[in-house]
Amino acid sequence: MKRLVAAACCLLVLSACSRPHERSDLSVGKDAARTSEINQVFERYRLVRNAAIKLLDPRPLSTVESDAVLDIDSGSFEVSQRLAQKQKQDTSAIDVTRVVTPHFAKYPLWFLAVVRDKAKGVNRIQIFERAQAVDPWLLVASPETVSEIDLPELRSTGSKVMTVAPDNGKGMALSAQAAATAYAATLGNAASPEAKTVVNDSFIRQMRAAAASSTGLSGVKFAQRWTAENVRFVLRTADGGALAFVTLLRYDTYKVKSGLTVSWPEGTPQQAFLSTGISGSGTLQYKHQVLLHLPGGNGKPRAIGQYGGVVGAVNE
Repeated sequence: MKRLVAAACCLLVLSACSRPHERSDLSVGKDAARTSEINQVFERYRLVRNAAIKLLDPRPLSTVESDAVLDIDSGSFEVSQRLAQKQKQDTSAIDVTRVVTPHFAKYPLWFLAVVRDKAKGVNRIQIFERAQAVDPWLLVASPETVSEIDLPELRSTGSKVMTVAPDNGKGMALSAQAAATAYAATLGNAASPEAKTVVNDSFIRQMRAAAASSTGLSGVKFAQRWTAENVRFVLRTADGGALAFVTLLRYDTYKVKSGLTVSWPEGTPQQAFLSTGISGSGTLQYKHQVLLHLPGGNGKPRAIGQYGGVVGAVNE
């Protein structure tokens, strides 16, 4: 049987994600917690994460993470388990450079924190959410930007930053939800009408290059599909635009000609999930958290950060 080796695009980033203390430091109408308090909370989270790493078991993370962050991190643990690899524990100093919170009249509450990872040269733009007063704070978004990239200035009233409804496109070319949908459509088809409405940024180019390497495999029919989840977290920027946290679902499907097998290089996440390769039909499932900047006026949305990886696979 002839074996084809597919190029692996590994976007999985293992981060020392963080969360606040379960005691309410951020209650409805209350100012954001002081950085010193947040640092203590982050240290507690690091203990939980390092315990999970020591056990090579993602289950403890479910007490401090949720949504796509938990799916991506759980995927990374599954990769490590299948490849018998150890993950590096976080022993670096926590450097929280900014904490901002919108004003809320009711639950759920959420706020943004910027955490600098000096060793990796990245900033994690994190969202923490609390559904009810009795619930713990959970990390729900953690896209990463290179440290040289500054966030656009946020609009605020007093000490509170302003939110934007996901379907509100006032002052922008697209609403946050429309931008997420257009961005997913562009990733799925470079010739789509939506491709003219977003910037052809580095993330789009990277994803297209990865897809092109799979498309070129002889005897393999490759298809990639992207969808956007409902947008929940959007902040107004000073220029009248917005900063939106978008979760994208990606499905890479391979239909392989009889007598052939598609496999991935040893030690890659794709190989971990599909260790025997694909001989008939199979799909790799990814999640990507993308930080979109929507400029005020007629400017096009573009990604300024991302965090993602393989979260599952189906081999038929």
